[in-house]
Order: sequence, then C-alpha cells, then structure tokens
Amino acid sequence: MGVLAEAVVDWGALLSVLWASALGGIGVTAAFAIALYGAVRAVDARRGGQLPLAYGYWTLMTMALSLVLAGVAFGVLVMTSKG
Repeated sequence: MGVLAEAVVDWGALLSVLWASALGGIGVTAAFAIALYGAVRAVDARRGGQLPLAYGYWTLMTMALSLVLAGVAFGVLVMTSKG
C-alpha cells in the first residue's frame, strides 16, 4: 500500500502547498485583525479628542488593510496563473 501512495502522491509538493496555505491564511487573518484593532482604537481616540493618536491608529489600519489586499491579490494571481 505504501508503494502505491509513493507513486501517486508528490509529497514534497503537497507539503509545500500545506505550509504556504497555512502561512497565508494565518498572515491574512492576523493582518485583518490588526486592521480592525486600528480602526476601533482610532475611533476611540478621535472621540476622546486625541487626534495625533487617532492618526497613528488610522495609519496602522491602512497599512494592515494594504497587506490584506496584497495577500488577496497574490492569491488570485497564483490561482489564475498557468504553470
């Protein structure tokens, strides 16, 4: 049974796909969580009258959302490429 599985499954490619998808999923999820954190803290800081702090959190949110969009775009590019 083991010989048949070795002939059919490319274990190196399978492990490569597994670690890349796990890393991508965790990375995009973490970046989105950081974006949400920045958005909520920015609104709280703005309501508290701390505009410089709010701008810092808005910057954090913008950077994190840029990472999320880049990750999604890269995923779509990889899925649609032939090769």
